[in-house]
Amino acid sequence: MSSSSNIEQADALLKLVARAERLEALPRTGWKVCGVERPESIAAHSYGVTLIAMWLADHVDVELDTERVLRIALVHDLAEAMLTDLPRPVKEMLGASAWRDAEDQATAKLFASGLDSWRRAHDEYREADTTEAQLVKAADRIQMLVKALQYRAENRGRVNRFFENRQDLDDYGIPLLAAVYERLFEYVDEESWFAAGFD
Repeated sequence: MSSSSNIEQADALLKLVARAERLEALPRTGWKVCGVERPESIAAHSYGVTLIAMWLADHVDVELDTERVLRIALVHDLAEAMLTDLPRPVKEMLGASAWRDAEDQATAKLFASGLDSWRRAHDEYREADTTEAQLVKAADRIQMLVKALQYRAENRGRVNRFFENRQDLDDYGIPLLAAVYERLFEYVDEESWFAAGFD
């Protein structure tokens, strides 16, 4: 690779990182709407999703590509560096087509420097037509419910609406996912959660 090609690649990486860094400063707005002060950032959420997805990949009794799971988890919300985090009701008002178009434009900018595998991972997550993407979709929901339980335990907002649509949680026929959802809602119904501290 020539020196100029290396410099172009270096600039492409640094531009991507500069854009992705925005995720650390952008809050998850669904929590703000519920009155949570200083909610988690999109970057913190993505880390949590990746951690959960990796744990699930190591424990589910399903054949899958763990590297693919991690790749999907890491890029699943990267478009929000351009679009910010819009709560589900806003996305529904915009309509699926408009939201999809906006995501496509954002990923085209973010992945312009030959990151086709990243774009495919993002699209795979959106379509959820592979086991790897389904596992990340489930990890996304699990992380949201865990965070809602944490905020409720800390009296940091009106988060009960996040517990209302239990039927929307797809376990994709994976028994471990069904068990995780079941246990989460036992904590919801018991109004309990783990103590926040070092144990």
